[in-house]
Amino acid sequence: IFSFEKVTMDRDALEEAFNALSFKHKGIYFETRHTSPEEVEAVEDMKIRDSDVFLVTYRKSGTAWTQQILSLIFNEGHRNETEHVDTRLRMPWIEYGIHKFDFKSRPSPRLFTSHLPYYLMPSDVRFRMGKIIYVYRNPKDAMVSYYHFYKMMPALKYEISLETFMELFTSGRVFGGSWFDHVRGWYTHKEDFNILFMTYEEMKKGLLVIGKIS
Repeated sequence: IFSFEKVTMDRDALEEAFNALSFKHKGIYFETRHTSPEEVEAVEDMKIRDSDVFLVTYRKSGTAWTQQILSLIFNEGHRNETEHVDTRLRMPWIEYGIHKFDFKSRPSPRLFTSHLPYYLMPSDVRFRMGKIIYVYRNPKDAMVSYYHFYKMMPALKYEISLETFMELFTSGRVFGGSWFDHVRGWYTHKEDFNILFMTYEEMKKGLLVIGKIS
């Protein structure tokens, strides 16, 4: 049981706490409570259907919002009462094995979510199988949102200043790795995928662009 009472820690103690909660796999930090190196590695062999749709984001970039939009589109405005189904069940994460989903048994079109960089995605998507919607947010707002998210995590029992978190964020020493590497990696390899790029800011201005993926 974690205490919600936060304590201020120096940088060395902060690093030690982070290491106890994470593992590094091919350059990216993951939370040990949500997945394992074996589960992340297994994603590469996931069998993809042409009708599959993947929502890919860096953390705190409008993921939950876009999940709801896609669910509404593909379920015709919750006509089949999917509003009563947890979002994690409607659009499961491919790198997190905590729910032990049987992806093979899911009817098409299957909707999935991921925070993975391009090189850890299923190998089939590099043959332009399935559709990918990549949503990214300007790094300042993503960082500030992520900072407040970190502070709410009961497992991270320490206080951290925004300045310290900015240093960790810009160096990729956070869960999910570097925002810059994530966005640059996906964008520079865009020709390898059947992909639509959207920004969080564009979505705030108008949602008509979402219709392109249906």
